[in-house]
Amino acid sequence: MAMIGGLGAVGLAPGLGSTSSSRPAEIVDEEDLPEVVETPEGLLTFGAPEKTIDVTQGYNAIITTDAGDIVVALSPDAPEAANSFAFLANTNNFYDGLEFFWVLPEFDAQTGDPTCTSSSEFSCTGTGDPGYTLPKEGDSATTSQWTVIAPVTTPGGDRVHGSQFVIALADGEFEGTAFGEVVEGHGILEALQQRVPCFGSLPSESNPCQTDEELPAALTIVDIVVQLA
Repeated sequence: MAMIGGLGAVGLAPGLGSTSSSRPAEIVDEEDLPEVVETPEGLLTFGAPEKTIDVTQGYNAIITTDAGDIVVALSPDAPEAANSFAFLANTNNFYDGLEFFWVLPEFDAQTGDPTCTSSSEFSCTGTGDPGYTLPKEGDSATTSQWTVIAPVTTPGGDRVHGSQFVIALADGEFEGTAFGEVVEGHGILEALQQRVPCFGSLPSESNPCQTDEELPAALTIVDIVVQLA
């Protein structure tokens, strides 16, 4: 099974702190990129997030999905991750149409890959990003249910993903930056069915993934707005 970052690198999509052979998301030198780049694949990427919110104040992220709203209280202890999240959501509508492409019930759910869209315009890779990474904030430690985490790009690394995030569906351990907590919409997340995409590989005893035909419908993000709490 392709995995990343929690409970001994269990339960996260490949490429972000994964012990699988998948190539991790490339760490981009922000100084080498223009502020906004249109990639050949048609995806917008950015050199770095602009300052979008005053991280000394309290903010909530309203994640509108096709099943209802999920509300996340952003943590002041992770200012870079919280600001990046607001930059992508409020300024660029980055998350609109993205799917929770990876789900292990009673463990975690993952989204934020711009290739994993409800439109199926791109082939979902599980490693897509906004063109930048962020420094890890805080120490990797046991996290409680409903914690929102930006996962590390490689196991034991000090960089986390710029757009992808994981919601812990149970207590566990994740490598990355804990930057929020789900305070509303728990029932939506508890109803999610298992989604373990094969990402182009074949199912096997050692890789019990689901083919496109076997995957259940994904929870889709309609809009995210970060606002003062």
